Amino acid sequence: MFGRKKPIKKRKILVIEDDSLLANILINSFVREGFEAFNILDGLQAIETTKKLRPDLILLDLILPGLDGFEVLRQLKADEQLKKVPVFIISNLDSISDVRSAKILGAEEYFIKANTNVKNIIKEVNKRLTTK
Repeated sequence: MFGRKKPIKKRKILVIEDDSLLANILINSFVREGFEAFNILDGLQAIETTKKLRPDLILLDLILPGLDGFEVLRQLKADEQLKKVPVFIISNLDSISDVRSAKILGAEEYFIKANTNVKNIIKEVNKRLTTK
């Protein structure tokens, strides 16, 4: 028993994104950084999958098939088991009202896809999860 280290629990990231190219880039980048990363393609699966996976953080697109990201965020934050999971938005919606709405609903960060890169997202995720 001595000398055996307790295995390090990998942090889980759930990427709710229907653009498979972007989702794969994010997933692969997080895996390279030592995370467990999962992708959901539509809003309808998001709540149930979040309950099963218990991610440490969610990256959420706002334009999704099924339920849109605003409704997913609303349901996540209304659920007692899920409301404390940090949610970062990653979207092409760049209006002040969209950003404000997402923040009011409980999003902690808002990344506009055209104005950000994966390294910045990973940096902010790491920063958020180390201050948790």
